[in-house]
Amino acid sequence: MSQAPLLEIEDITVTLDKATVLEDVSIRIEPGETVALIGRNGAGKTTTFRTVMGQTSIQNGSIRVRGTDLTDQPSRTRIQHGIGFAPEDRRLFTTLTVEDNIQMSTWGNSSISDEEFQARHDQILDIFPEMEEFLDRPAGQLSGGEQKMVTVGRALASDPDIVLLDEPFEGLAPSVRERFREGVERIKDLGIAIVVAESNVRHAGEIADRGYVIERGEIVTSIDEGEPIVDNTEIKRIFEGS
Repeated sequence: MSQAPLLEIEDITVTLDKATVLEDVSIRIEPGETVALIGRNGAGKTTTFRTVMGQTSIQNGSIRVRGTDLTDQPSRTRIQHGIGFAPEDRRLFTTLTVEDNIQMSTWGNSSISDEEFQARHDQILDIFPEMEEFLDRPAGQLSGGEQKMVTVGRALASDPDIVLLDEPFEGLAPSVRERFREGVERIKDLGIAIVVAESNVRHAGEIADRGYVIERGEIVTSIDEGEPIVDNTEIKRIFEGS
């Protein structure tokens, strides 16, 4: 009997305000791999992530982690099953310190000991060592790039097996973008699976092992490992009109 995927999204359909925004979306993620969800702005990438996290109700389909059905479970349960989420809009508590924002991912979870949290905390600072300089600052006083680091750090503090990164490179200066890419590579080195939502094909190709292309709420093709993402026919049609 084959082992169940780490994350399996099967035929999910989402309707918002009577409009279908996701239709029969299916995605499989195996442990330790990095997968890109590629599409233009408004294609359904963020809605897919929010649905995986239980922030959006679905009309059809299922979401499973290692074979466990989480379709009707709240966000907290999904986090406890090893899913981390770094949203594009960050959703930080701007008046709280960076340290408090990171700790919030473990509040209410009595199963995490102080020693376990400290180990995760050290791991986050190993990935983004510059965060140590602003742990005591309110999150609202940080630059956009710094806030993105905190958002990813908060997702990692829950000790995920898979982390969803929504447009992690969006709006970053080239030097900051390169630094962030290095951080993503460190996350990969830890064996954590990554799903990255990207509207920039080149960025997706730089970090992903394989990918899915989403257009108007539907997966139109998948890109196998070893196939250059930038050369995919559907990618060229959607982004280049060829």
